[in-house]
Amino acid sequence: MSALDAGLQELKECQENHNYASCVFCEQNNKCSMQNQFVSLVQDNLKAQTQALQQCQKNHNLTTCTQCEKHLECELRNAYVSVVYLSMNKGNGGNFDF
Repeated sequence: MSALDAGLQELKECQENHNYASCVFCEQNNKCSMQNQFVSLVQDNLKAQTQALQQCQKNHNLTTCTQCEKHLECELRNAYVSVVYLSMNKGNGGNFDF
């Protein structure tokens, strides 16, 4: 299990233990070290995934993934999309912070 998966699991367990569907309902929201640590993990992972995706595009002389024949089946792109989703919802199960 990756550190990101472990962090998300820990956050979800905390939400369940406090009977919250999301951290946004918790009075400790934005002050919670667990949530802040998870957000930091997500941002680090997003940065790494972005760099990997850009390097792949560069290696294939592409300016966007939509130009690639593996666009929808690409594991690298799918991992990037997943971490973008996590960065937007911060582990809050669909509640997005734009």
